Amino acid sequence: MTLEQLRALLASTEASMRELHTAAEARSLDETEQAAWDALVVTLEDTRSKIAVMVERNRVADSLAAPGGTEPGEGTGRTAPNLNLTRDPMEVMDDRSATARQLADAAVRSLEAQVPAESMPHVRSLLNRHSSDRDWARGVILRSGDTYAQAWWKLINGREFALTAEERTVLGVSTNANGKFLLPTHLDPSIILTSAASTNEIRKLARVVTLTDGQPAWNGVTSAGVTASWDGEVVEVSDDTPTFGQPSIPTIRAQAFCQASYSATEDIANLAPDLLMMFADAKDRLEGAAHATGAGTTVPMGVFTAVAAVTASRVVSTTAAAIGLVDIHAAYRAVPTRYRAGSTWVGNPLYILAVKALGTALSASYSGDLRDPAASVILGKPVVESDDAPATQTTTALDQEILVGDFSQFVIVDRPAGMAVEYIPNLFNTANNLPDGRRGWYATWRNGSDVTNVDAFRLLVDKTTA
Repeated sequence: MTLEQLRALLASTEASMRELHTAAEARSLDETEQAAWDALVVTLEDTRSKIAVMVERNRVADSLAAPGGTEPGEGTGRTAPNLNLTRDPMEVMDDRSATARQLADAAVRSLEAQVPAESMPHVRSLLNRHSSDRDWARGVILRSGDTYAQAWWKLINGREFALTAEERTVLGVSTNANGKFLLPTHLDPSIILTSAASTNEIRKLARVVTLTDGQPAWNGVTSAGVTASWDGEVVEVSDDTPTFGQPSIPTIRAQAFCQASYSATEDIANLAPDLLMMFADAKDRLEGAAHATGAGTTVPMGVFTAVAAVTASRVVSTTAAAIGLVDIHAAYRAVPTRYRAGSTWVGNPLYILAVKALGTALSASYSGDLRDPAASVILGKPVVESDDAPATQTTTALDQEILVGDFSQFVIVDRPAGMAVEYIPNLFNTANNLPDGRRGWYATWRNGSDVTNVDAFRLLVDKTTA
């Protein structure tokens, strides 16, 4: 766990112990209460110990980063290089003349101790890309601080009454356009969740762009490119100016809601952090399905849906309810040469396994990879299995089977640092619109996706018998 997460756990544990003590008043704890108290004591001591170790490690790191800093211990130690670093990222918040690079560097430093190492390359790239949006970068830094994290945890656990004046001030300048409190940066899956941590296979292949300036949609430019020609001497050159397209991909609002009874929130320790992890997982699964087969109206457009809508991009199998060598070859050849080199095969395990089942019938044309438990290539191109890909099998429709193409032409639009979770202290029953002892958590964010050039893909579809 990161230092911020440990401190949040410590605060939550101490609050639970105080509540348990207050509830018992002057009486002795009963058996159940005593067991809960003992467990909290263990958590308290373990967390304090881990915090102490991490704080000491950070202290040593800071001493090494200081000019002439030395490593503690016997002897003279190791002299650190002379570095001129601002160790506290929050200092840049008071410098209105800070450059975009300084803001990005401060934002990176604010997250290094809180974010897993494998996620940091993604975080650095994102922060550098949008450092020119000064308000956004400052918001990322502010929401990565201890004060904001502590205030947010109090809110999400229904302890607004315990907010300090400083915490209220920080929260007051850290809301989104709808007045909802954004997640602490190190807890926001729209920033931290990388491809390696995602089950969304389409996201791992797609081109991901990000918006931070309040625009509701991403606007790009596409072109078929310039077509050159061989001309004779003193022959006027043709006008080869290409036609430009301007694809626009809107971001569509997604949301999730969880509720619990008062008793559940009182009895379950650390309920809010667990809910946050479930919201992150729900976000990943929802987007994964949309990026594959979304209809593109009230949900993002899926890559399979977009390609299937274009007749010229479909390759129909030769035999209904069967995949053969000729079909694999036809789909591969149909991908334009300029996109074939960077193409990838994507399909539901149902259809990928159907290709594997061809077995030795393909041995003359394929390597043994197709007969292995985990086939990784077809015709030298990577194979990706996605459970979000279509799996429908009928004989009366052109069922979508396997997609092959250049997935850099499929764009996913994110709004990093844009996920908010709102705590609703009292829910009302629909019978008489009166409270019934429930509270809830409402999460919301925005995302979009679409194909910018359908010609970069070919989709193998099943021939019908109708």
